[in-house]
Amino acid sequence: MHFADYVDQTAPEAFSEFNATMKDRNRRNAGDSVPRDQLTALQTTPMNAYWGAAPAEGHFPAVLYFGGLDAQINSNVILAEYLASHGYIVAGISLLGPTDEQTFQSRTSGDLDASVRDMEFAWSALAENSNADKGKLAIMGHSVGGIEAVLFGMRNANVSAVIALDGTYGFQGLSSVLTQSYGYAPEKMRAPFLDLRRAQGAQGDEPLDFTAVESLRHSDRTFISIKKMHHSDFTSFAMIGEHFHTPITAKYPLNGWDRETAKSGHEQMCRIILAFLDAEVRGDANAMTALTAAVEQAAGGVLRHEDATPLPPSPLESGALVKEKGLADTKTLFSKICGDQGLATCIDGDRFNTWGYNLLGQNRPDDALAIFELAAWAHPTSANAQDSLADGYLAVGDKESAKKAVQRAIELAPGDPLLNADSKASFLTEETARLHKIQ
Repeated sequence: MHFADYVDQTAPEAFSEFNATMKDRNRRNAGDSVPRDQLTALQTTPMNAYWGAAPAEGHFPAVLYFGGLDAQINSNVILAEYLASHGYIVAGISLLGPTDEQTFQSRTSGDLDASVRDMEFAWSALAENSNADKGKLAIMGHSVGGIEAVLFGMRNANVSAVIALDGTYGFQGLSSVLTQSYGYAPEKMRAPFLDLRRAQGAQGDEPLDFTAVESLRHSDRTFISIKKMHHSDFTSFAMIGEHFHTPITAKYPLNGWDRETAKSGHEQMCRIILAFLDAEVRGDANAMTALTAAVEQAAGGVLRHEDATPLPPSPLESGALVKEKGLADTKTLFSKICGDQGLATCIDGDRFNTWGYNLLGQNRPDDALAIFELAAWAHPTSANAQDSLADGYLAVGDKESAKKAVQRAIELAPGDPLLNADSKASFLTEETARLHKIQ
């Protein structure tokens, strides 16, 4: 294959007009990589892959790749070929706008969500029609694609690893592109996560902000930075720019960066990614040694790791903990596990409430009360949580505590944002009647 084979993708006849638009976009993006007089040489550059080669026997782990904002579909083709040569199936999609008229992508939540859904569809097609191992899936993205990779990992529990290359969420002022996206739920992220990026100050003096990924507390997180790399060096441009001596036009201090350091950094990036995938997707016990070595060989490479925080106990586990350790110690454990996530998020009120009543139906009043107590503690402004707590106390014969819970529910109801005006009126009527009945 040649470089042009990756740019001039094909499509079924029904998509011919749209494919022509995408071809033109891909050609423009690729053409910006080299001086004009070198464009033909770029297109005819031989690659390492072979078109139509017979598939190897067996099943292989898959890597799905999101390019950066409006990047061509094969913007990281050199990395893709490298991973493929080590036994990974690599697939990408075009990142699209909302209409045929606006084929380009933006950073809006809707556009990011559409790209994630497109990739989910692509994975369903790949899993069905290839020799991909459905149980070994990694997601990777560059720049805005790093945000999409994280969102994919949050939404799909079958993901074995997530990798972000100079992810946009880490630039000061842009973390909200991730945190305000549809589907952002850090408590659902379980896959090991690699944040691989240029060191602060490598491209001007832009500050970095890791608050968005620090919230991924239930995921093992590895943070690696490399000096003398720029944003585009995490794509194939690092190798293309060095090979064709593409002029540097940056107006900011280069801080020792040039085409040679870009190429070297990209090569180490590929080795780091392979080692991380081998460790987390293939379960290779020796791969972390290779990863550490690749970081040490990178210019100014720095590695930091944070272990995943244990998942909060389920309602059933919570009841058992209260029985074993007592309510106070169980609350202390929850406070430690929930951390910055907050108790209200960590202890789902509706889920705990449903389980409490389920246990009452099973004639397990002590377990039900424990769950109601935790829910009321985690949601101190919820009138409904106090109402349920009263049911728990009544089930164990503690009328005085039940009365206090009902009184607290009556106090909370007027300011409870989860109750509308009509609900508040009926709730207060019912609770007042209930209080008299208990007395």
